[in-house]
Amino acid sequence: MIPSFMLSQLYVKNSLQNLKEGERIKGYSFKLRNNLGSGTIKGTLSILVDGVPIKSELVSIRKGENEFSAKELETKSMPFDVGDEVTFIVKEEGGLKPGLHKITITSRTLEYGKIEINFSDEIS
Repeated sequence: MIPSFMLSQLYVKNSLQNLKEGERIKGYSFKLRNNLGSGTIKGTLSILVDGVPIKSELVSIRKGENEFSAKELETKSMPFDVGDEVTFIVKEEGGLKPGLHKITITSRTLEYGKIEINFSDEIS
């Protein structure tokens, strides 16, 4: 298992933001950029925000022009090569309240097994 202090470096600082559609907040997003080593993500993806689990059906992942649901990772794999950037989109009405938020992403890679990425960021 890769140490989580190393994996936290994948988070793109200040990328946590609420997503607006008109005047309504429809969810939030954040980005990861691979600057460590190539891997292939496959299996259950879970996200905790401030200790609260996020339903996988609310989560989609955008990589380049492709977007797919977190649920799809249970059966499909996603290469995550050095230099790749992915955007996690959580379609949760109302988004996140202003302030500091702690996010934990847990998944598996074919090469390294279980990974856990922890980071905190602020929404103003």
